[in-house]
Amino acid sequence: MTYYVQTDVKLKLGALPAYAEMMGQLVPYMARHGWKLVLGLQPYVADFTEVLHVWEVQQFADIERALNACRVDPEAHAILTPMPALLQTEVLKILTKTDYSG
Repeated sequence: MTYYVQTDVKLKLGALPAYAEMMGQLVPYMARHGWKLVLGLQPYVADFTEVLHVWEVQQFADIERALNACRVDPEAHAILTPMPALLQTEVLKILTKTDYSG
C-alpha cells in the first residue's frame, strides 16, 4: 500500500525564501529515507505564509524511520537548523488514496 504524508506549514511572514532553500536540502535527505515529494505548493494568490507538501511513502514503517532520523541524525539537524526561525506551525497527516481516485 502507498501512503501519503501531507504537511501543512504556516511560516512566519517573509520566511518563504529561506524555507524554500532549506527544503531544497531536505527533499533529497527525505528521499534517502523512503519519502518522495510528489507535490509542493506555495501560494500564488492567498496567504503567503502557507505551504503544502504531499510526500509518497511505500512502507508505513518508513514514516517513523524518517522522522526518527530527523530527530537524531546530525545531517538532518544541520539541514533543519533554520526551522524554528521560519515556522509558526506544521501539521502532519498520513493519508491513503480513496477507492475512487486514479
